[in-house]
Amino acid sequence: MQEHQRSQAGYALFDLDQTLIPWDTQLLFCDFVLKRMPLRRLYLVTLLPLLPFYKLLGSDGLKRVFLNYLWGLSQEDLDELAKEFVEQHFPDTFYQEMLGMLAEQKQLGRTTILSSASPEIWVKPIAEKLGFDHYFGTQMEMTPRVPLFPDLPGGNNKGSNKLIKMRHILPDGFDMDKDTLPNSFGFSDSHADLPMLRVCEQAVMVHPTERLHEEGKKSAWELRTPERPTIGKRQFAFACLRQAFGIWK
Repeated sequence: MQEHQRSQAGYALFDLDQTLIPWDTQLLFCDFVLKRMPLRRLYLVTLLPLLPFYKLLGSDGLKRVFLNYLWGLSQEDLDELAKEFVEQHFPDTFYQEMLGMLAEQKQLGRTTILSSASPEIWVKPIAEKLGFDHYFGTQMEMTPRVPLFPDLPGGNNKGSNKLIKMRHILPDGFDMDKDTLPNSFGFSDSHADLPMLRVCEQAVMVHPTERLHEEGKKSAWELRTPERPTIGKRQFAFACLRQAFGIWK
């Protein structure tokens, strides 16, 4: 199917973390790397003292500090780790229900786009594995190895920045503040993705945050609650903490 025909069939815009997969892949990838390189747990010496200053650092600043566990790795190192990471977690770690919904969107001929705040290091191989037409993640500085606190060229791929980055593959003249993508669906768990969801004719909320749920009810957005591997916020938080230390499972 030609690109023009695909755009007429509509778009399917997918978030990744806690939408297609029940975890934050930033922590999941951290756990994966730390198991192979245990000494990199020393990144916590820098991260933990700065956590109380989250509001001052902002999401971009905290992400730069968190990524210091990759310090010194080359692009080739990262590519190999990301490939192994995806092979380990696909498909069993993913929501099978959501993989089914992705397959449905493909069958309907929609242009599928994966857009995540997680680094493109592993967003790219995940998108390729799942057969997305396009993908976007947070780009990370390489000079030519990962600096201690890598810059994020183009900023964190979050909120309205997701639309800005995918603007070139949307219809010509599309106004992100006014227009709606006809025959298109958005999928997310987070209110941070409201800009992306609002440009679609319909949206699907996956275990949504409270704010997203409230906004979604106003627009009669579909709610999906696939079975999670954890029960309750406390068990989920404990699993995430273990991932950050590289001792999950």
